[in-house]
Amino acid sequence: MSRAAKLCLLGVVFALCGAAALFQALLEHRWRSTPPAELYHVVSHQLAAFRADDFSGAYREASMGFQEKFNLEAFADLARTDYPALLRATRVEFGQTRFHGRNAFVSAYFVMPEGDIIPCVYNLVREDDAWKIDSVRVLPRWPSSRRLGGVRA
Repeated sequence: MSRAAKLCLLGVVFALCGAAALFQALLEHRWRSTPPAELYHVVSHQLAAFRADDFSGAYREASMGFQEKFNLEAFADLARTDYPALLRATRVEFGQTRFHGRNAFVSAYFVMPEGDIIPCVYNLVREDDAWKIDSVRVLPRWPSSRRLGGVRA
């Protein structure tokens, strides 16, 4: 192969890498412009499915990565054993959303009947044209004397 052909091939490789990086940056910008309400809807939809004992509906809101680790039966067992307190919440309030690459992190605050608050962080991942829940991290419970900040309309 001649030197000119090698340089041409190298230029094509660099151009393809640059185009891929630009495409990825455009996708990430589009994802970051997702309205928070769209993310809140995914979480709310899964919670509604859990409360209706519709584990297959809740499972559909889970990411492919999560579904590779847990089948539907294991998912239902996990929900029943590890997260029953969350389903007793009288209401859920959403907080900050942050984006990192194709992931979005949503703060959710589960207000319990006795007034305690269980804060959680949902990790959602962008798959195809939809946001899916990849994981939930439950944080230590706040006593009822601790209040959520912000303005209520």
